[in-house]
Amino acid sequence: MGDKFQLIHDVSPGTTGWTVKVVVAEKFSPRVAQRSPTKYQNLTLMDSEGSTVQATLYGQNITAFQDELLLGKTYLISNALVKETNAEYKAKSGEIQWTISGRTRIRRVEENNSNLLISTYSFTDFEDLPKYMDSNVDISVIGMIIDIKPRRIIQTRFGKECQVQDLVLVNKRFDTVLLTMWETFVDNECKYICQNLRKKLVLIGKHLKVTSFNGLSISTKADSSFFIDGEFELVEEFKSWGHTNSEIIDNMISEKHYLTSTPSKLSSKLSVPTDEKDFTEIKNIQGLKTVKQFFWIKGKASVKVLNQTYWYMSCNNCNKISSENYGDIYPCVFCKCTDAKAIPRAKVYMQLTDPTGYINATAIGNPAEYFLQSNAEILMNQTLIPTAASMRLSMDEDEIFYVKAITQELSPDCKFEILFIVNPSQIAGDKNKGKAPVEHIGEPIKFLEPTTKRSLFHSDTDDAQSSKKKCDKSTIEITKKNQ
Repeated sequence: MGDKFQLIHDVSPGTTGWTVKVVVAEKFSPRVAQRSPTKYQNLTLMDSEGSTVQATLYGQNITAFQDELLLGKTYLISNALVKETNAEYKAKSGEIQWTISGRTRIRRVEENNSNLLISTYSFTDFEDLPKYMDSNVDISVIGMIIDIKPRRIIQTRFGKECQVQDLVLVNKRFDTVLLTMWETFVDNECKYICQNLRKKLVLIGKHLKVTSFNGLSISTKADSSFFIDGEFELVEEFKSWGHTNSEIIDNMISEKHYLTSTPSKLSSKLSVPTDEKDFTEIKNIQGLKTVKQFFWIKGKASVKVLNQTYWYMSCNNCNKISSENYGDIYPCVFCKCTDAKAIPRAKVYMQLTDPTGYINATAIGNPAEYFLQSNAEILMNQTLIPTAASMRLSMDEDEIFYVKAITQELSPDCKFEILFIVNPSQIAGDKNKGKAPVEHIGEPIKFLEPTTKRSLFHSDTDDAQSSKKKCDKSTIEITKKNQ
């Protein structure tokens, strides 16, 4: 980038006559300040040594400079307002920040500094994503966008409506993962992606988080940023790989196995504790009042209340409860999907115990089906109070549970939801066989080849078609037994 201009660390409050050559490393979506109605937009600028500074635009300057400060492009900047960052923001934003206004001089320089920019990224491999599940660790990823789900509206626990949209990313080993885009990313990035999906765009994302939602997925944060088909050698290599393997990728898109479950390669690497001291004792979370925590628990589960409803009718797009009949197409009032389909979804209220105590917990979707060794459609057609002959109501051996604690609206205590159920013996079996288990009613667990993309971790799934196939298969098996 040249040495005849000042570097970022040469500029401090009171410095005059300076000009710094920078590349726009990150450009965040405009936001509204928490303590005022002022709209602002942050950028991260980088100089030739890799040093960065946060620059901010306010109000009408956001629109005025939207075509002047483009992501990944190089500029000469001078006469920005330089000031010390407020103490509460220094840890995240640095000691100094710039404010860009109409007085700031900005001149585009035709240089390609993509290699410098990409050298600052540390990409997380898809296989390593489980290590960061439900943590506060920022990750960066690169992947090819092969699909995008319809936009949907969700309600947060505070009652706020938010728009979200899911992308499907694939890496060079053909592993897939969902990336959930929130709010302004739906209006901006997702809109562009929808218009250019056939081009098989390559996405580079920074400041993302890994969540246990949908089994395992990636999600945006307020400060996430993206390059889509950026001018990087790494992207060109990815595009070339995509072209070479276009037939395989097109087949993946056609079959859409990635929508039915979390890829087994990712789930099998979930950081399940192996040391007893790494499990949480139930006595330590009884009466818990802290918002949204996650725990690994080793114990047994059993149904204590037999007379409960083991399923509910739901929207296939957002999983919210529906008053429609099975198979009906309807407009969902929750996610605003105009062609939602009503499908049954398994649920069970049970007691989770270990030697120190017990908690009551709910399992929904695949964890419920795995525990009950049944499926949603069979449960929907169950007319009698269940018995041990019709479904599993208790566990004989300890299993491993990944549990989420969340606050309740009308109670100071948390409620607990089981997100994953892991059989310890199956973990060892999966390592030895390289296969993922599939649950069958009334039969020992069998195995499918890895190409089916089934998961060792019995987590929730959104896909109605997959649920229907499992229902049909289980119904056939039961019929054969009765014969």
